Amino acid sequence: MPVVWEWDVGERFCVLDGVQNVDDEYQLSKGISRADGFPADASFAMSAKHRKYVALADNISNLNRALVVSHKLKEAIEARRPRDVEFLRVSILDHKQKLASNDYFIINPFNVVDCIDKDKSKYRWNNIDPEKMSSCTRLVLKPEAIHPELLLFRLRHLEYYVLVHPDLAAALEDEGFTGLRFTPIDEFES
Repeated sequence: MPVVWEWDVGERFCVLDGVQNVDDEYQLSKGISRADGFPADASFAMSAKHRKYVALADNISNLNRALVVSHKLKEAIEARRPRDVEFLRVSILDHKQKLASNDYFIINPFNVVDCIDKDKSKYRWNNIDPEKMSSCTRLVLKPEAIHPELLLFRLRHLEYYVLVHPDLAAALEDEGFTGLRFTPIDEFES
């Protein structure tokens, strides 16, 4: 069963504000391909609300809930040749808006899978967008709806969340990447 990709800020890793210089940035969490025309000056700045956190993790938490990863983590995932996934280069700016790194990427899986078992899950629909769940306190998936070779994908109705094949999650954990956490489906709440 896939697991949910999450962040582990710990006691030293930076937290980022939203992406800058990207039009229609909401598409980065909707399962929409952005490789065509993605701006070369796309960046994230470290959050002023978390000034004491400055270390760069391999997986960095951010307001967009985008998968912002180091070059090393990107390479580890890219080597496994995931389907329907693009890697978009971004820069990280420190608290003084100076370049901290220009070697980070947004991993953007654009395969959205309709695999939530709505009869067994416990959720509330969004009042504004009837195609989105505003919360989910019990998530149950239909395994038969998920292609067994799919490494990264988004959930229809909960596109902000990226699910990861358990073998890929275990391999990434074994490689010791920082800032990375995977939540089992039965422990997930949005």
